This record gives sequence, C-alpha cells and structure tokens, in this order.
Amino acid sequence: MTVDPRIAYDDLDAHPLVRAVSDLSAHPGDEHAAHRLAGELFGIETTVPVAIAELVLGSSGAFAGLARDGIAPGDRRLARAAYELGALGALAHGDLAGMLEHHGLANAVPPETAVVRDERPPAFAALRDMLAGASGWEAHVAAVAEFHYREGIGALAAHRVLRYSHGALVGIARPDPITPADLIGSDHQRAPLAIALDAFVAGGPANDALLYGPPGTGKSASVRALAAGCAERGLRLIQVDRSDAATVTALFEELVGAGPRCLVLLDDLVFDDAERTDRILRAALEGDAAMRPSNVVVWATSNRLKLIAETRSEREDDMESALGRGEKAALATRFGLRVAFTQLTQDRYIEIATGLVARLGGTQDAALVPSAVRFARGGHGLTPRTARQFAVAWCAGTVPPLPE
Repeated sequence: MTVDPRIAYDDLDAHPLVRAVSDLSAHPGDEHAAHRLAGELFGIETTVPVAIAELVLGSSGAFAGLARDGIAPGDRRLARAAYELGALGALAHGDLAGMLEHHGLANAVPPETAVVRDERPPAFAALRDMLAGASGWEAHVAAVAEFHYREGIGALAAHRVLRYSHGALVGIARPDPITPADLIGSDHQRAPLAIALDAFVAGGPANDALLYGPPGTGKSASVRALAAGCAERGLRLIQVDRSDAATVTALFEELVGAGPRCLVLLDDLVFDDAERTDRILRAALEGDAAMRPSNVVVWATSNRLKLIAETRSEREDDMESALGRGEKAALATRFGLRVAFTQLTQDRYIEIATGLVARLGGTQDAALVPSAVRFARGGHGLTPRTARQFAVAWCAGTVPPLPE
C-alpha cells in the first residue's frame, strides 16, 4: 500500500529512504529504483523498520504539528494520519530483500539483528520499538498523536541533547557521555542545582540558574552531567551559543507545550555589544508579551557574576554612569539560583587528580602527588579541568619526570 502524495506526513514524501522504498514497492522490476534503494539501505546502521519508525516519530510535518498543539480523539484528520501510518508501516516491514533479490542486491539490506545505538529519549525509543516490531501502524495513530503532544516534533522529539543555532534546533546524535558519576569534588556546589533540576523534571517549577566562576572550575561539565543524569526521565538539554542569545525568545516559542522538560544552557555568557543583547535576554527570562513556557528552565554559565563588560569610563564616571551600571548588572538578578564555582584548594585538587588517575587505571606511586602539584603550578591552575588534564597525561605517560 502506498500513499502519494502524503498529506499528514508531507515532510517524509521526499525523504530519500522513504522515496526509494516507495518507488521500488510500486515498481519492483525497475532496475534504477532497485539500485537507488540499495544505495540508501547500504549506509543504514539499524534495521529498516527502525529507520523508518524514527523518521515517523521525528517528523515535523502537518500531522506532527497538529498533534503537538493537541488533537481531539474524534478529529477526522486522525483517519488520514492513520491511513498514511499504515502505508509507512507496510513499507517499513515489506520484503525488501525479496524485491532486491531479483536485481542481485539483497545483500544491501541491513540484517534484522542490526544493533540500535540508543541515545534517544525514552518515550521515543519505546514507541519506535513498538512500531518496528510489526506492521499495522495505523492502530497506533492515537499513541503517535499523544507522543507528539508530550514529546514535541522534529529534533526535539528525537534527541536528548540539542543545539539551537541560527534559529533552528539541531539534534546531537552522540552527545558528551559525561554523567554525575564522572564528577569528582565540588559536590556542595552542585547540590542546589541537582535538587532544583530534580524538582523541575518531576514537574515542579524552578528558578533559572547562573553558574559563575573562573574558567576550568567545572561549570559546563556540571550542567551536562546533571542533565545526563535526568535524561532517562525525558529531560532535554539545549545549548545556545552566546552569539544566539538574542534568539532565546524564538526558542521559547518553539519549545512551548505540554512537554518535554527542557534545560536551556547559555554557556560562557558575557555581553559587551552595543545592541544591548542583555536587555533582550532579560525580557525573555522575565517573560514579556508572551508567557514563559512552564516546561523550560534556563541555566547560564559565566566567568563573572556581573555579566556585562564595563568600559573604563563606566568604571570611573559619575552617578549617571553608576545608574547605567546598575541596569547592566540587573541581568544577573533574573537568575533566582546563583552558584559560585571557585578555585580548588591544593588538597581538593590532589584528591580529584588522584581519583581520576585511579578511575582511568593509572599507576599510583610516590611521584603522583608532587607531579600533579607541579602540573598545576606550571600554569594550569588548581581547577577540576587541570586535574582531568593531568590524569590523562599521567595515564598516557606524558608527564615529565620530577627533577632528581
């Protein structure tokens, strides 16, 4: 069964894999169509049913958008979506190997035992596996509609970690594998963040948070690790580059909905632009004409508590400039949770460095501690980043020996 053109899944109609399967299914004797499908299948890492199910759940087409906003159970458009789902399921579970066998290309089909690398959100993975298990996808139209209502559409539905750049959400297929278990030290600094994030993921409200302190003190790593610790509960981590900070309002509009819960990370935040991007961000954090989405919380990292760079005249000028500085400093006050990440003491640095060496399987001898201290004093500083750099260098055998 084929549907051409598609309406509910209009965005999949021209997808190379879907198009190639559709064409050969409609014209099994077409040599050109067979070779085109073999080329598409040869690069697939998963099974064909999994690949097409992921395209369906990652759709940003007409039905996904409609379902995201909520669709009533009796809406007649569900019937059209069910029909197209059934057609896509029939394509996914069709005998592609049999059709390609006539052209000597059956070995291009991925094996049914192909491994699925799962970096997907849990709700996505569960529904995908259900669809990949058997055809008859039309029976799951209500579940798919509910999925988009709760989990979003496009990249938001399909990825745990995303980047927002130039006005578009882009999924990160292989995100940084760091987890809370990988962090050593600074537990007291992360504790209020972990508590706040746990409550937010559970459905509660949360203050935006500002993590500030010198470079290398573990701010960004803490955010990524804490987010990863909540990924199995459906949390999305969305990183926004500093150059795109002014687009946060547009991002909020894209994320608004019943879910999923999203942690937006503004990394390495500081402003020194004449356009006063800080004002735009301040309005976005407070909520301007549009209400802030309840499923979004913002965390920012910065090397300073005062997020706005000052000119020399601003530092030295009169009362009027002082008022201006107060306005610029106001952005930091929009973060209800502010956490300082400070330089480590030498003892804490040694604890982290030696702990990381042990975790990496490095040797523990008398030269370890003095070598770690010398590494830090050589210009790297007493930070968690330095401790990790030292541990890697020590385990690789590239730390210079101590002088005799």
